[in-house]
Amino acid sequence: VGSSDALDTRYTFLPTKDQLEFERMSSLRGESKEDDDGEIPAMPLASASFDSAIVVAVPAPDLAAEETTPKKPERKRVSVNSSIKFSKVASSMIAAKALKGVAGLKSSHQQKKLNRKRTTSADMLPSNAIHVRSSSRQKQGRFKSSVSSVDEGLADSSFNPMLLLKTIPNAHKGPAWCAAFSLNGRFLATGGEDGNVCIWAVAPKSKVMHPNGVANQHEESSCDECGSEDENIESAMTAKEEQNASTTPPLHFIGVGPELATSLEILSSDPIHRFQDHTADVIDLSWSHTNFLLSASVDTTVRLYHHSKPGCLHLFKHADIVASVSFHPKDDRHFISGGIDKKLRLWDITDGRVKEWAQAPDVITAARFTPDGKYAVAGLFHGQVYFYDVDGLKYYTQIACRNRSGKHSRGKKVTGISFVRAERDDWLLKSKQETVPEQHENSANEDRNSTLTGQLSDTGKDLARRMSAAFRNQTPRDEALRYTERMLVSTNDSRVRLYGLSDFCLVRKYKGHTNHSMQIRARVSESGSHIACGSESGHVYIWETMDKNRQKKNNVNMKVHQTNDKTKRTDHFEASKASLPIVTDSAFFPTRSINETLLSSSQVFPFSLGMDRVDDDMSSAAILTLDYDGTMRVFFRKTCIDNILDAATPRGGTMT
Repeated sequence: VGSSDALDTRYTFLPTKDQLEFERMSSLRGESKEDDDGEIPAMPLASASFDSAIVVAVPAPDLAAEETTPKKPERKRVSVNSSIKFSKVASSMIAAKALKGVAGLKSSHQQKKLNRKRTTSADMLPSNAIHVRSSSRQKQGRFKSSVSSVDEGLADSSFNPMLLLKTIPNAHKGPAWCAAFSLNGRFLATGGEDGNVCIWAVAPKSKVMHPNGVANQHEESSCDECGSEDENIESAMTAKEEQNASTTPPLHFIGVGPELATSLEILSSDPIHRFQDHTADVIDLSWSHTNFLLSASVDTTVRLYHHSKPGCLHLFKHADIVASVSFHPKDDRHFISGGIDKKLRLWDITDGRVKEWAQAPDVITAARFTPDGKYAVAGLFHGQVYFYDVDGLKYYTQIACRNRSGKHSRGKKVTGISFVRAERDDWLLKSKQETVPEQHENSANEDRNSTLTGQLSDTGKDLARRMSAAFRNQTPRDEALRYTERMLVSTNDSRVRLYGLSDFCLVRKYKGHTNHSMQIRARVSESGSHIACGSESGHVYIWETMDKNRQKKNNVNMKVHQTNDKTKRTDHFEASKASLPIVTDSAFFPTRSINETLLSSSQVFPFSLGMDRVDDDMSSAAILTLDYDGTMRVFFRKTCIDNILDAATPRGGTMT
């Protein structure tokens, strides 16, 4: 059922190493071209002087014409119009600088609260710290000079600097393509070119996450008869890992102080399972609520695993390469798959058969369920995103993820689909407008009820308090009105687009990274505040989902963002130093994993008063990265460590 009659044999899902090296060499030739949106990328200024910031293109002189043409005596001419024009330009520059100074004074006077500055000198930073830089795509004016500073280009955000906590070389033999955290945050699954599916333990020292402890694959395969052989194999593999770690190209660290938080056990050093059933690249993974794992492979199969079982539980065969797979968010008995044969299949795991299938107009490169499980979403090879009703896989609607003009106007491959649960922009304005009347109404009710509460008994007062608390809680309808679901789509035109699922319109576009041919997908944190995405340049790029122009709740004159807003600022840090520095995948650690890791560490978090008193967003505290050499790295925000240490002081309010 669902076999393809016409397969596109010319389609190559993953580029070869030779193709990637050729693209990298051609990109390093240094020709500055206009991008797809008609914007010229902003180049960093190497000097702070105004003269060096302006580059004027002068045509090359014709030497042959100069030799044949007799030279005329030079005459110095002074034009009155040119002098007047120069004086006007100079006066406009002076006026612009004066206005800029006045505006700066006004902005500094209006600023109410300054962020606490942290020490960024090299002697105070740990030796495992990495700078996070910021790049802006705002067009520079002709007469706008740059400010001379040593830290020019550094990101002014909570991500600067990042700490490298863990490096696992050769997590896969060859490129590591995909990573996925389990829904409860206990496990991490990775897949790569070697066809292996590895399961790693997250927060291995936590008794809450792993009550029975964590045993790696070597301990599970050991027995009484071959115990000495296993010890020899384990010691040999440990020596090999140390050798690989010494040969792994180091990143560019900025500090000279002692390393910070490297003893934090956030991820196991060895996989607890390494399944070797696939015969080709594993390119997508999906977890269920009951910790079952699905893997999609180039060998035209999907396999089912469980962390407590030693091998594959079931095999689902397809007609061609399977590009993506996804569990149903409400019912673990069903999942969807899509691939090169252009068919979207809805599988029933209990029967092991296809329940429904739909014919897509193009090759399916990404497939996911919407969070409510009502629709199956398929990303196609030329940038379309199709929505199908799960009941019968009937066509519902579609979105074209492409630019209106330029070389990518025909659309590029969809590499990833994820969903964001965000607060509605009009809810903040509505809540603020309703705050003032509610305050007057509450004060009137308090005066009116003050005489009644005095007449109630203790039982009546307790009942009144319970009823008041029940009415204050939000109903499911209010919750649905407050929050909205949005979809994040990654494509091979180096763009990440955010769409609203209520009207299927483009909300915001994120750019700055490089993704021309790889299956790189963007991920969002659990809180929905940040987006992380790998890049073919060897960096990890981070964007804020919140619009910079949108003011907060306490301001009545809140500006609701416009549709088709373009984010021009991005933060990025180096995450790979391989011969082909490509970050193939990146993901935020779940909040529960971070909390349990910190609570189980006596060195980093030396008190057990809970994580509620730490003023930080733990869903964006740590980032996992995979690269083209199969190396896995874990990065942690230094500001998160600082906030934890601040919470342990009397100023933080955790000392009693």
